Amino acid sequence: MNSLVRILCSLSLLFLVACNVPFFGSDDPVIVSVGSTKLTQSMVHKLVPQWDSLDDRSKLSFLEHWMEEEVIYQEAMDAKITNDTVLSQQIETTVRKMVVDYYLQTFADTMMVGDAEKLRYYQEHRDSYLRGKTTITGAMLRFKSWANADAYYREMKSRVFNKIPTEHALIVEIIPFDTVDVSPDSCIIQDLVTFPVGKLSSPRYCNGAMKIAVVTERLDSAEVRPYKEVAEDVSNLVWLEHKNMVMERLKKEWKMKRPIFSKSTVFTEKENQ
Repeated sequence: MNSLVRILCSLSLLFLVACNVPFFGSDDPVIVSVGSTKLTQSMVHKLVPQWDSLDDRSKLSFLEHWMEEEVIYQEAMDAKITNDTVLSQQIETTVRKMVVDYYLQTFADTMMVGDAEKLRYYQEHRDSYLRGKTTITGAMLRFKSWANADAYYREMKSRVFNKIPTEHALIVEIIPFDTVDVSPDSCIIQDLVTFPVGKLSSPRYCNGAMKIAVVTERLDSAEVRPYKEVAEDVSNLVWLEHKNMVMERLKKEWKMKRPIFSKSTVFTEKENQ
């Protein structure tokens, strides 16, 4: 019997939801009611903003859940469950926290930071926006043949070069590069950071020529990332800094407005620390 009643109720609800038939003639029709509690169309849209785009099954599921919850709530209220000491304390604590958070949020929502304040923060925290940069100095040595490159490598591979190699009969061309932050030839110098300094690379055929590379100096430095690149991050950090500052000031002002007394010794101990 209970199953039949449930099915009939669900079918009735589905018909009302699908046809959008109000219980009473009103600009805000009642979708469903439990006892004296009415769930109106406007309330449904507040609880489920995407209501109009839901299919009938989803709408029915929501309404059934709302009814069941409302039935249990009314049963609990009839049983005067809110008189329970533990529950009433939990309710008071929850409401207290919600009020505090909501009130503070009203101030946060109105806080604005200007471009000048953002730029000031960026200038004062430039070290936080460093981007690593590596530059190398050296030369590319070009050879006529593999035999020449190999002969030169065997002759010079044990040497340490702190300056660009001098001209040699086996070398066709010396192509120097100075403090470059990109590889002069990615075929032979693939990584500026790990490429050995002062030692000849093994001969290699790259981009139509037989080559040997040598890096005589490597500098690891850093540059400050431009403001445009970090503007969003700066804006968020400045807002948080501004918010914390304003909140601390407001809390102090509110404390000054009210007499605060305590017999606890923990405050005295804190002052003595």
